[in-house]
Amino acid sequence: MKKSLLAVALAAAPFLANASESNGIGYDYAQLDYTYQDASGPYLNGGTLSGSYSFNDNVFGTASYGKVTDTYNDWFSDARVHVKSEAWSLGVGMNTAIGSRADWVSQIAYVDNDISARVHHDVCPDCNASVNYKGGKISTGIMGRVTDQLTANAYLGYEDYDHGYEGNYFADFGVVYAFNSTWGLHSSLTLADGSDTYNIGVRASF
Repeated sequence: MKKSLLAVALAAAPFLANASESNGIGYDYAQLDYTYQDASGPYLNGGTLSGSYSFNDNVFGTASYGKVTDTYNDWFSDARVHVKSEAWSLGVGMNTAIGSRADWVSQIAYVDNDISARVHHDVCPDCNASVNYKGGKISTGIMGRVTDQLTANAYLGYEDYDHGYEGNYFADFGVVYAFNSTWGLHSSLTLADGSDTYNIGVRASF
């Protein structure tokens, strides 16, 4: 509970500041990434489609859908295992100018994640298990224009879900290199307890 209250307080701080324009940093885009998640086995990979839309100079909405899978041999039990994670999210954020080239950004999102596993083993030729995690995440940090073409962000966040999931802090780092006003290359790294998530892909800004 204390962790949750601290996370809410951190992310709510910018909402109390005077809003200003977003310093030329764009919040309108659609993005397609290749996603790799290292959870110390399984090693999930797949794709993520995400986007953001600014309602005005300081408030924007976010959405994402991703699917990652892995198939591996569990040598300890001599089983063939297929794992799938399919998640979507809807959120809202606020950006506040803190300099001529930087914004303070806070976001909150609802997350729904279906995780399933299929096991092929002599004892159980086709065993299945699944769980649907529902909850949310909140983050806050800085996004800035390093150069006219390169934008970078560094966020700290907190996530919590049902089914006995213990709340977890995470750090999110990302860069976007813009080739022109529309197309750019995106890359990000999310570090959390027990998993590292890597994304690389293309962004179309509008």
